[in-house]
Amino acid sequence: MKKILVRYGELTLKGNNKNVFIAKLIQNIKFKLKPYKEKVEYIKDYNSLTLAVDESVLDEVIEILKNIFGIYSISLVDVVEKDEKRILAKTLEIAKSFTPSSFKVEVERKDKGFAMSSVDLKTSIAGNILRNTDHLKVDVHKPDNKITVVIKSDGAYIFTARINAAKGLPVGVSGKGISLLSGGIDSPVASYLTLKRGMQVDFLHFMTPPHTTPEALDKVFTLAKKLERFNMSNFSLYVCDFSMILRELMHIKEESYRITLMRRIFMRIANALAQEINAKAIITGESLGQVASQTIESINVINETSKLPILRPVLTYDKEEIIEIAKKIDTFETSILPFDDVCSLYVPKKPVTKPKSFVAQEQEKDLMLDEMIDYCLKNNIQKFIYRDGELIEKQEEKN
Repeated sequence: MKKILVRYGELTLKGNNKNVFIAKLIQNIKFKLKPYKEKVEYIKDYNSLTLAVDESVLDEVIEILKNIFGIYSISLVDVVEKDEKRILAKTLEIAKSFTPSSFKVEVERKDKGFAMSSVDLKTSIAGNILRNTDHLKVDVHKPDNKITVVIKSDGAYIFTARINAAKGLPVGVSGKGISLLSGGIDSPVASYLTLKRGMQVDFLHFMTPPHTTPEALDKVFTLAKKLERFNMSNFSLYVCDFSMILRELMHIKEESYRITLMRRIFMRIANALAQEINAKAIITGESLGQVASQTIESINVINETSKLPILRPVLTYDKEEIIEIAKKIDTFETSILPFDDVCSLYVPKKPVTKPKSFVAQEQEKDLMLDEMIDYCLKNNIQKFIYRDGELIEKQEEKN
């Protein structure tokens, strides 16, 4: 068995709620490592977690851990008894594997009952390495290699590298939200960033068959699947057939308001769905000023239709920054596939950039919105469940 040291990072700053956050993180880790449960053991500590992992699945487990929010970093560690001779022997063994280079030793004494001070142990380790090797030298400022020893209650943990993980907060500690997943570049990134702050995410997609193609819907399923590795529980994708309402929007008096009204209706439907599934926020991929419907005036007019907070994680990001994250989380290539979504197909020639609330409300009076939205919720939404990372093929009508 190999041991992996998991560091909590930001979670250690949560004061009285620290144990709640850590418990949720461990629950999420166990959920993600469920396929390996017979090959992983858990050793919990106050500021970290140690996993004893069968070597046959070590690489897979490390890759999974790197994508779990709430984990700051991980290290492969050797654990020996808290005995100076054993520590010196293991650190020398590690140092002998280095190519000719420089090194540095760091010691952290978590167990204050250990007899040697951190400085004395560090000096002893470095001296032992220098006496018994001829290809290494000490460099405390810019070493090529670093050996770290952490003295804990159950032993001396020795490692040479830290592997950065996802950081953030454990998914689930911030409740649940609904992300409007369009199929474009921005909304998957917004979903990812929301997950990073500990909010579990379900998805809502609007389609308008036959104008939006099956390929466009396939994009959305693929994006939900790609985001699954960050979503630390079973989740759902809701697909709403928006065709009936869109036909009515095509006949409004002020064509320039079509996208504004469309997004206002999206928010009403999302709010109604959120109430049914106990979601506490709506998440969108809107970025301030990126398109006509994302001016501050448009955002304000859209906001007034929502009873729930509307989270816009990429609001201040420019397109290149969003694309960089999309590439990092492997959604970019899917998002740029040439299949149109609802909004892109029905953008008016000159969309209003500074809509007025009273104008939007006047046009909505002629649409019988309450009746259409109620019909839509009862008849035009399908629920797709992702369980243990896999889409259940059965489609359930959400009514």
